Amino acid sequence: MLIKEIVVRREESFEKSIQNWAEQKSIPFVVFDGNLSLTETADAVVLFHEDYNISKENEGVKDLFLNDGKFAHSIDINGTLMASVSSFVFWLENHKPKSLVFIGDDKLPNNEKFVKYLKLLADRL
Repeated sequence: MLIKEIVVRREESFEKSIQNWAEQKSIPFVVFDGNLSLTETADAVVLFHEDYNISKENEGVKDLFLNDGKFAHSIDINGTLMASVSSFVFWLENHKPKSLVFIGDDKLPNNEKFVKYLKLLADRL
């Protein structure tokens, strides 16, 4: 399995959709508890977005990882799905992160391409 553990920062719509998907794929899933910093908790951050509309908060989390010398990957779910999935799988194979923070806006689960993306990704893991 290319994804060893998924970390989310809170329990809202986006995070719950990731948790449901992770449970279906038997991927360990944890909610960030704040005992350590995010960059101490995870090796990398994965930012899901629509057409590069990224909140300042999510951009800040991505920058936090990059500034700490950690990895970051962005996924535009409105882009070409197969190319996005292949790019992410390639990124996972090259960087081999043990723990990933998944971030995204709460409106993403309402986008049918987000659901399709997760399904296609699950088929490749």
